[in-house]
Order: sequence, then C-alpha cells, then structure tokens
Amino acid sequence: MAEPDAGKPKPAEGDEEEDATTVGNDEEVTSPGGDRDREHEGGIGEFVRRAVSAGVGAASRSKDDIMRVAAGEMRNWLERLNLNEEVVKALAKMVIEVKTEIRFRPSDDGKLVPETTNDVKLKSGK
Repeated sequence: MAEPDAGKPKPAEGDEEEDATTVGNDEEVTSPGGDRDREHEGGIGEFVRRAVSAGVGAASRSKDDIMRVAAGEMRNWLERLNLNEEVVKALAKMVIEVKTEIRFRPSDDGKLVPETTNDVKLKSGK
C-alpha cells in the first residue's frame, strides 16, 4: 500500500506545512484583507450603499452648482433691468377704458341705496 504523502515533496527543515483542517480552535482564519474585511461586513450591500451615497452626494453638489449659476445669472439680469422704463413702455402701448355707472334707488324703508356697474376694457394702443 502506498503512503498518502508519497507524491508530495517534503518541506525543508524549519518550514512547517499547515493543513487547513488542523487550524487550532483558538486561531481565527482571516481573509487576505485581515481585520479590514471585518470592518466592512455586508459585502455587496455595503458597496451598493456607499455607491448610492456617493451618487446622491454628487447629484446634490451638481444641483447646488446649477442653482448657484442660475441665481447669479438671474441677479445679473435683474441688476441690468430698469423696471420703471419697462412699465412705462408697457403702459404707453395700452389704452385702459373704465366705464362706471352709479344709480341711487330708493329702498323699501325710504333710504337711497347705490347700485354700481363697472366695465373695464383693455385695448392695445398704437
């Protein structure tokens, strides 16, 4: 009968070969990352959480940048805008016609009660 270790080379003196099944109960088997892997348990879930968090952070920063630029452009436009001139231009091109009638009618108790009718027309001017 052949020996089970007959095909394996013998380790040199001072080198000890450990079989994975002979690890002692008091030793922990760790992955190549060592303690670092224990800090990030959860594997793919942790990766996804971090990726989503980074994406949300980037989107938030992008939104803030866009809003900052838009607000700056709006401020510059409003600073250049002469609102008084624009209102005068708009009113100069309009005709506002207001027709009001006030009639006084006697009520049942003898007092005069006003009745009003209003008609407002807005026409574009020349």
